[in-house]
Amino acid sequence: MTAPEQTAEEAKGSFTDQAWRMAIGHAAGCLVCRTPGVECETGRQLLGAYEEAIREARAEEIA
Repeated sequence: MTAPEQTAEEAKGSFTDQAWRMAIGHAAGCLVCRTPGVECETGRQLLGAYEEAIREARAEEIA
């Protein structure tokens, strides 16, 4: 399937998956993220973007 043929639902799923991969990929390679009790601003932003994508996807499922 080419990009123009993707449905809105597939695009949202793809965005959610991409946001998750970015967050988990960062956390896996970031020493700050892996240190208990320490907060990484980049990791927090990536996780926040993933959480927002999930909220939007769920809201659209309900509507």
